[in-house]
Amino acid sequence: MDPSLLCKTFFCFGTAVDLGGTLIPSFREQIMNYGSRGIRQSEPAANQSAKPWSLFEYVASIQVSHTWFTHYYVVSVALSIFWAFQFYTHGFALKFLASYTQPKDSMTTNQVFLAWLFMMVQGTRRLYESLTLTKPSESKMWIGLWLIGIAYYVFMGVSVWIEGIATLSHNGLSSLEVGLPSIKTSIAASVFVSASIVQHECHKHLASLKKYSLPRQYWFQRVICPHYTSECAVYLAIALLAAPPGQLFNKTVLAGLGFVASNLGVTADSTRKWYVTKFGAEKLDGKWRMIPYLY
Repeated sequence: MDPSLLCKTFFCFGTAVDLGGTLIPSFREQIMNYGSRGIRQSEPAANQSAKPWSLFEYVASIQVSHTWFTHYYVVSVALSIFWAFQFYTHGFALKFLASYTQPKDSMTTNQVFLAWLFMMVQGTRRLYESLTLTKPSESKMWIGLWLIGIAYYVFMGVSVWIEGIATLSHNGLSSLEVGLPSIKTSIAASVFVSASIVQHECHKHLASLKKYSLPRQYWFQRVICPHYTSECAVYLAIALLAAPPGQLFNKTVLAGLGFVASNLGVTADSTRKWYVTKFGAEKLDGKWRMIPYLY
């Protein structure tokens, strides 16, 4: 199968599970929710031990620490380094993927490099934040979510440049050019940098809060989860930057963005419900979950 199509298939399947899972209450509550939003963490211990568990509940109970999120960014950075080495040496993994790639319009070498760089910067920043801002916590998440997250970063690490593999196969990095960026590249870079700064500020604010308190920073005034909005903007910028000739967006990255948006959208909705329960609906009046004026 064409590597780009394989990536799109994974992302579309993940998006379908995210959206479909919201229609099944038990799946959403026991699988998709995690941390303070997890249903079993909100129940008294006596009730948990007295209630018989189904096979589904038993599988859902196999959990890992929420701090394992850090592994996502370790994988992301490690794979960015790996693929950079493959680009430079025209390595075996690059040749293997190229052998299965169907002919199509290809990204330029500059686009491949910049898309790779943006992903490297994103992964490095998130790793830094995870190591410096994450507090010790007893929060848990289902082990399946952890594995899916690892898989996501494996696929996204390829997706950001895979539509330029034809160029890499023929020219490697030798055709990199230095010059003024195009308007599209300038817009993408501006969105990427702005979204990265906003997300970092949001993460710093969340890390500074006392446990289970309502965020009050500027970015949280109208949006409950602006750090999720920023995450989507980061990948939108990469999709714009990495678009092959004649296309507005890179479709492989855009499919990944769909997965990210659906996943974070579900989490943002769960966060809102948890805030309402904890602080009251009046505290959330006028606030959007993730996307202003839309959701």
